[in-house]
Amino acid sequence: MKKILKLVVYLNILWVVVTLLAYLSPYSNPKNLWPLSVIAVFYPWLLLGNVLFIIFWLFNKLRFSLISLITIIVGINYIQGFIGLNSTGYMSSPGQLEILSYNTQNLNYIYRAVDNKDERAQQFFSFMKDFEDVDFICTQELGIRSIELWNKKLKYPYMFAPEEIGPVIFSKHPIQNKGQIHSSTSTINSCIWVDVNVNGSNYRIYNLHMESNKITMTAERVIKEGNIQNRETWSGVKSIIQRYRDNASVRIGHAERIRAHMHESPYPIILAGDFNDVPLSYLYDLIKGDMQDSFVEKGRGLGTTFAGKIPALRIDYILVSDQFKVLEHQILREGFSDHYPVKAVVSLRE
Repeated sequence: MKKILKLVVYLNILWVVVTLLAYLSPYSNPKNLWPLSVIAVFYPWLLLGNVLFIIFWLFNKLRFSLISLITIIVGINYIQGFIGLNSTGYMSSPGQLEILSYNTQNLNYIYRAVDNKDERAQQFFSFMKDFEDVDFICTQELGIRSIELWNKKLKYPYMFAPEEIGPVIFSKHPIQNKGQIHSSTSTINSCIWVDVNVNGSNYRIYNLHMESNKITMTAERVIKEGNIQNRETWSGVKSIIQRYRDNASVRIGHAERIRAHMHESPYPIILAGDFNDVPLSYLYDLIKGDMQDSFVEKGRGLGTTFAGKIPALRIDYILVSDQFKVLEHQILREGFSDHYPVKAVVSLRE
């Protein structure tokens, strides 16, 4: 028994060291030190492992539970980026704004259907009808034919879609000014912005889709067919890490330009989109700056927004300037894309 406990102590210490390395990710530019960014992706599982170690030691050597307990306390602020502990419900406020962010996967849920395409389209737009009064819908990966179908079904009066496929902003309010901040690699992964006037107040809305990691298919294959004794499994894992490393660096360059543009905004900012990175990351901290994360402020439960087979990923966000008060945050767990839509309600502070 002593040998087993000694082995668990060593495993616990190793787990803690890896967890502490994940805590360093927000301070480590992946252009220079990318391994920490990879480790941070697994933070929810590192947290779970530390909780399990604590439970184990409670029934064995109580004092050893401090190893993981202190580690969790050191990183306590990171937990709220993945797990929301806020109460639900809010009082409606005059002049409140509703924002929906949704990576639609170009409505492949509809177009890839063989026999029931019309039925799937009806299901999707019946779901979206519940949000037809939302002030701003920021979509990612929406193409021309999808935009046409969207406009036909939901009839938003104003829209900005500078590319054939990419981010699109649908607005209930007139667009006064607009622009785009390109990624260095593609227009699909881009950032667009619009200035709007709502009841005499001006706002700037950003919609971004950061560079994809391009690992979903490989990761799903590894999860489904992976065998740790199989060379192809380790080759797949290596490919995932390399792609994440390369694309994390591309995202940082794009994010730096977006952040500089935001710094010049004359109006309060609402930013929505698919970051393709987790809250415990240099990218998230760079874009967020001193803004509020609607999930941190009003989210409840697990913050997972990626609907694919890679578990526990929160990569879709709505951020707002400090001039706003966050009233509500929702993650709408519907299976129409490989992302879940996220919705926030905000109002200007008095």
